[in-house]
Amino acid sequence: MNKGARRSGFVTVLGMSSAGKSTLLNTLLEQKVAITTSKKQSTRTPMRAIYTCPRGQIVFIDTPGFFKPKDRLEEYMLNSMINSISMADVILFVVDITAPSEAIPKEFMDMVIKAPQPKILVLSKTDRKHEFKIGDNMQLLSISTYFEQTIPLSAVSRLNTERLIDVLFGYLPEGPMLYPEDEVTDANSRFIVTEIVREAVFDITHEEVPYSVAVYCEELTERESGAFYISCIIYVERDSQKGIIIGQNGLTIKKIGVRSREIIEKALEIKSHLDLKVKVAEKWRRDDRFLKMFGYHAAPEKRKK
Repeated sequence: MNKGARRSGFVTVLGMSSAGKSTLLNTLLEQKVAITTSKKQSTRTPMRAIYTCPRGQIVFIDTPGFFKPKDRLEEYMLNSMINSISMADVILFVVDITAPSEAIPKEFMDMVIKAPQPKILVLSKTDRKHEFKIGDNMQLLSISTYFEQTIPLSAVSRLNTERLIDVLFGYLPEGPMLYPEDEVTDANSRFIVTEIVREAVFDITHEEVPYSVAVYCEELTERESGAFYISCIIYVERDSQKGIIIGQNGLTIKKIGVRSREIIEKALEIKSHLDLKVKVAEKWRRDDRFLKMFGYHAAPEKRKK
């Protein structure tokens, strides 16, 4: 094994909803690449976040949290998470140490344990517990025996984030960069826009509405001035939800638009005009036509060669 050789590979990030997977990736890449909210199941489709340094390249695959599906959308989310396991060189399993010890279903744990790849256990949110010791939690101590290494970590204080990178490179194969060195995600601009708008809806409405929200980017074009015109439709399942998003005298959707535009311009490094509309599509989470339109239908991804 050549210690100085460049290493590159895929790391699939697994965990329950709200375990801190997306927050961890944003911290490791030192910029926002994945939406983060207090709502469960905010990540709906796997996204690749690309960490590049002189040692090589780690392509993180951020996945939806595990849960038992109740509709077609959730079936897609679960299947996309399972498919992401087969793409990995390394499995990174993130566990929230502040969650109840019984929060990880046995079927999910069995799925992770049976994966043939090297597995790293990350114990997240350690900043929320004073003097955390894994030996004080018998379930975590038992789980850790199935992993090559266990790393207590805090994305907020950056505790052990550099150590995690070092450990991951140690398990990746030797090989060239998989993506251009200046890329931090392989997501296209329209996907980034829809995720940013959806996150703003999550953060501003503070209702059950987010679970029924999907965003479709119908236009993203550069104008002669150099600014981009962006038009998005926010879909909900009921008229009452539409009213919540629009708000009294349109104030809520204006807030969503202002926040979204600020983040879009920073993420894409552009100037823009953002136009938002709200439409009702009853039971869209169970309708294959809408799922396809929103991109929740994709065939299994293939590894980039």
